[in-house]
Amino acid sequence: MNPDVVVAISRLRTDSVLSGPQATFFNRVARRQLVSIRLELRLLLYVGVLLLTSGVGVLVAEHQHEIRPLAIAGALGLSAAACLVWVARHASPFSWRAVESPNVAFDYILLLGLLLFASDLGYVEAQFTVLGSSWPHHLLAVGVVYLLAAYRWDSRVVLGLALTTLAAWRGVSMSLMSGPLGPRGPQDLRANAIVIGLIYVALATLSVRLERKAHFEEVFGNTGLLLLLGALASGVVDSSGWSVWLGALVFIAALVMWISFRLGRSLYFAEGVVAAYVGLLRLLFAGDASSLAFLVAALLGAGALALIFAAHRRMVER
Repeated sequence: MNPDVVVAISRLRTDSVLSGPQATFFNRVARRQLVSIRLELRLLLYVGVLLLTSGVGVLVAEHQHEIRPLAIAGALGLSAAACLVWVARHASPFSWRAVESPNVAFDYILLLGLLLFASDLGYVEAQFTVLGSSWPHHLLAVGVVYLLAAYRWDSRVVLGLALTTLAAWRGVSMSLMSGPLGPRGPQDLRANAIVIGLIYVALATLSVRLERKAHFEEVFGNTGLLLLLGALASGVVDSSGWSVWLGALVFIAALVMWISFRLGRSLYFAEGVVAAYVGLLRLLFAGDASSLAFLVAALLGAGALALIFAAHRRMVER
C-alpha cells in the first residue's frame, strides 16, 4: 500500500475533483486490492498458442500414415478458417490509427489462425509439391497474408511474424539461387539482409511521417536494425575483409545511436551500442587472444551497459 497516494485520493475526493466511484477505484488500486493480471493472461495465452500449434505438429508427424493427407490438410484449413472467421466477426472497424483489441484473447486467436494457415500451406506443399522447385514462394504467400492481417486487425505481433517471414523468404530464395559463378554465398546473403533492413527502417519512418499505423514504427524499426546491424556484424566476424565491414558497422551504429538518442528510442540506442561492441571485439581479438584482451573486452562490455543505462535515463528525464 502507498499511504501518500491514499491520502491524496481522499483529498481529491473531498475537493470534488474525483467522483465517488473514481475515488473508490483509485483507492483500491493504491491499497493493492485491485491488481491487473493482463500481462500474465497475455503470457499464458501466448504460451498456449505455441503449445497448441506444437501439439498439432507432433500429432501430424506421428499419425500422418494413419490419417490421409487430404484429411489432415482439410482439418488444418478448417481450424484456421474458424479462428479467422471468429476474428473477423469480433474485430473493430479498420483504422490507420491504433485500434484497441475487443478482448484479451483477440490477438492470440488471430495468431493461432494464421499459424494454422501457415502450417496447412506448408503441409500441402510438403505432401503434394504444388510449387515444385519454387517451394520458397510459399513463404512469400505466408508473409503477405501475415502483413495484410497485421494491418487489417492492427496486430504488432503478427506484423513481426510477417517481416521475419518475408526476410526468411528472401534468404531461402537467395540460398537456392545460382549466380554466374555458382551458388550464392554469404556475401550475397549479407547484402540481401542489408537491403531488407534498410527497407524496413524506411517503412518505419514513413509509417510515422504519413500517420499510417504509426505505432508499427517500432516493429519495422527494430526488425530492420536487427537485419542491418546483424548483417554488418556478420561481415566483421566472418569476412576476410573485415576491416571494411568494421568501418561500415561502426559508422552505422554511431548514426543509429545519435538518431535514436535524439528521438528518445532507448531500444534502438541499445542495438547500436551492442553492434559497435561486437565490432570492437573483432578488432580486439584480431591478433592472438590474451588475458589482457579478455580483460579489455570485459571492461568494454561494462562500459557499453553503463552507456545504455545512462542514455536511457537521460531520455526518460527529458
